Amino acid sequence: MTDIQYALAQNDTPAIRRYQRNASKPDLRHIPGNSGLPIVGNAHNLLFRFEDYINNSYKKYGPIFKFKSIGTIGTEGVWLLGPEANKLVLQNQGKIFSNYFGWNIAFKGLFDNALLEQDFNNHKANRKILQAAFKKEAVQSHMEIMSPILKNGIHQWPTNTLFKTLTPLKTLLLDTGSKVFLGLDPGHESAELNQAFVNIVMAVADPFKEKGPFFFPYARGVKGRQTITDFIFRNIPKRRNNPGKDIFSQLCVLTDDDGKRLSNEEIRDQVLFVLFAAHDTTTSTLCSLLYAIASNPKWQEELREEISNLDKDHLEFDDLTLMEKTSWSIKETIRMYPPLGVMPRFTLEDVEFNGYTIPANSQVMISAVFSHYDEEYWSNPRQFDPRRFSPERAEDKKDFFQYIPFGGGAHKCLGMHFAETQIKTFLFHFLKNYRVEPKTRNGDYKFRWVPLTFPSDGLPLTFRKL
Repeated sequence: MTDIQYALAQNDTPAIRRYQRNASKPDLRHIPGNSGLPIVGNAHNLLFRFEDYINNSYKKYGPIFKFKSIGTIGTEGVWLLGPEANKLVLQNQGKIFSNYFGWNIAFKGLFDNALLEQDFNNHKANRKILQAAFKKEAVQSHMEIMSPILKNGIHQWPTNTLFKTLTPLKTLLLDTGSKVFLGLDPGHESAELNQAFVNIVMAVADPFKEKGPFFFPYARGVKGRQTITDFIFRNIPKRRNNPGKDIFSQLCVLTDDDGKRLSNEEIRDQVLFVLFAAHDTTTSTLCSLLYAIASNPKWQEELREEISNLDKDHLEFDDLTLMEKTSWSIKETIRMYPPLGVMPRFTLEDVEFNGYTIPANSQVMISAVFSHYDEEYWSNPRQFDPRRFSPERAEDKKDFFQYIPFGGGAHKCLGMHFAETQIKTFLFHFLKNYRVEPKTRNGDYKFRWVPLTFPSDGLPLTFRKL
């Protein structure tokens, strides 16, 4: 193990910072690709023409090519595309790739020490602790908390008129998250924390990361982090003495193998990360799924029939496994619109791929978007077809690394079952009561891939009461 691998495994912050300061810039001249425009490089293509950019680059250069950009995805690096690239990076044999250096460009000062940023032994130990918050019993408890909030919130939305769904959906899921993650009922305090969290997420996408004036996105994000930090530190003693069923309370009483509790800072860091990982990705998925079933009314009716066949007014945990077509629909949605279209890593050593040597200290990107539309693995990949995930077809099983909406390897998403539970609970209450229609029957889904997959037009839909 090299010095930097050991430092990352032990979370030795001073050694990590020294490495960051002293690491030499990699020479990528031998790798094919186009560095784009001066200063901004390929940034415009990455932000506004992402899919066209990676597809056209793949056709021209193959599965490895360099890029240059600004901001949250680094200044210069290498794209690796396809299942073999995904396998190389996500399996990470030999501990060649670092999550910390891959994500720290975007997360620095906002989600410091989050699980997604941790590497090797440090990551393994903390992941083991956090898994307790997502065990079956815990998720079942979370479902009982979220169900009435989702049901009541949906009934507040306007019907029989076209309205932009993104903001009310995001607000509803923030209110749900405040209760599930923080143990707070909707109100002034939860609204303040929700806005603080929104500011943190917006700061992740700020390419300049300047604290500067208060109106800079990054400055607002840093202030939002402090707001949530103050709430967490103020409430830790109370939650340790009288824990609730929320994830914040669970983290306050969790212990490691030696019986040691998490520190206040560790609780803060993981609460922030869980909020980010569970909330924004679920919001992204539900936006895409609502658009998909609105545009495919026959499939929407199949899901409604599946829910009606449960013959229940209240969804129970054991009912989730009976919602098979709903599971296929969720999987198809995150195939077509993976919430996280780009996954960054950083090379700690030289690594070979497709005949090229990628030098140490290189930013590396893989993409679920590219793999999820590869016609070698998917039939009619641009068609919304949930049955491709049925046992009879199982298109996702051709290669273990062709379908990666939750990442893979040691860093595979910890909360994916929680997210599915929340989405199924939402759909149960929604489809029992409403039919959703798109703005125009043949309209395209207007969205952006980077930094997360979100509608760019507010997602105009119409809900009809049944």
